[in-house]
Amino acid sequence: MKMKSAPVGGFFIAALLLSLSSAGCTQTYPADRLKESIQEICRTEYGIADIDVKIEGRTVGVYLPIKKLFMTDFKEALLKGNAQLTDMENLFRPSPEALEKVEDVLFSISRVLLSTDLKLLFYTLHATDVEQTGLQLVLIGYVDDIKRVRLWDISRDEYRKRILHEIRLNRAAIWHRPVRSFFKALQTHPSPAALQPYFLAPLPPELFESLFFLNTGSMEWQLGELRSTPLEATQILVHVPVTVKYPPGPVSSARPKVPSGTLLEYFFILSFAAEQPKILRVIPLSYLDEKGTLQKMDISEELDIEKDISSWETEFSVSNIRVGDFLAEQLTRRTQSLLFLDERVRNTFDALHLLFKFHPEKPRNYFSVDLDAKLKTPTPWAPGPTAFHEDVLHVLNLASREFVEVLRSYKFFDYEYLQLNLTSDPASHILGREELELFRRNKVDLQGLLSGLSPL
Repeated sequence: MKMKSAPVGGFFIAALLLSLSSAGCTQTYPADRLKESIQEICRTEYGIADIDVKIEGRTVGVYLPIKKLFMTDFKEALLKGNAQLTDMENLFRPSPEALEKVEDVLFSISRVLLSTDLKLLFYTLHATDVEQTGLQLVLIGYVDDIKRVRLWDISRDEYRKRILHEIRLNRAAIWHRPVRSFFKALQTHPSPAALQPYFLAPLPPELFESLFFLNTGSMEWQLGELRSTPLEATQILVHVPVTVKYPPGPVSSARPKVPSGTLLEYFFILSFAAEQPKILRVIPLSYLDEKGTLQKMDISEELDIEKDISSWETEFSVSNIRVGDFLAEQLTRRTQSLLFLDERVRNTFDALHLLFKFHPEKPRNYFSVDLDAKLKTPTPWAPGPTAFHEDVLHVLNLASREFVEVLRSYKFFDYEYLQLNLTSDPASHILGREELELFRRNKVDLQGLLSGLSPL
């Protein structure tokens, strides 16, 4: 059977359920300060000061950088072989520190979402290992489900099924790590000698000082949103916006080369050819002229880059989630779990792949389900569509039942039909919404519906 997925995210969903049980609505958070409200709760109540919040359409996303997301040392496990990689549950067991942070951030999100006048539909949490692996766990939830589970309108088990979770590789987090480490060191030890290890080749002190406008006073470097794109197999180009500030306190006798609050921009070319990435080249986008005035540098002839940097990869992005797409993804995962637990399916199929899709097309939206099934012992059956084979029909019955129950629970009726697509059957079959309602009410069975339909 090729249907089981790693049970990742279970620990984090348990943390979410725990936070929901005690989330209160003692304060209203205005729509225009939703981002700041989540950040303030995390900072003042939990000491988590480095989260980012973005809103896109009716979806709010929260980015949580973590030093170590999982307990497993993946590099060590890979070097030791497959022995430590067989238990997927333990492989993706969160570290205690990560679990605590995730729980705190989820609690903060739920508090704000339950008490804001901003009409949001979805929330996402991107918990990302920024120090070691670049792996991130992404949780996606429907805002109304938070309200319903608190009111016991849906059970906790049902709520758990409604949370989408997956593990992704955040390449940008890995690519940007050398840049973040460099500027952190630049702030604490701003000397060319101390920072040479970050570079692939020695950098002359005078060039180093001119690149970063160093003087004898202390400087703070506040990084903006880094964006990157591959140049070649082992080289990455990173756009680095950084704001220079001078900390409060006694004024240094040295005259600052740039005013506090100045936004500087750089391109860093990074080499990942060795185990430890190095800075290959730094290209500034500004310089001081002979009068000491900051000027923009024209690099169009020096470096051929895309003009639209906004299309480059970033560590954190949020897309507006459509209800239909969310339901299709949820239906796929819920149905795959049902099939994996079904004894008849395990006994009769060698491989089974099922995928729901949402199609926002005119004049009405529709859903489809693709089924690729391989029987352990293929047996002949009566002439007719593959869907009429009793074991395939059993699978479609489970999938269709889950489909009608989930969509009814969400009160989602903005679709025309469900289209059944079987790999071994060239024809597609349509189940209209009215027919599906009859099926849900047990007024007709699936075989009866298929028998009365003409293939596309």
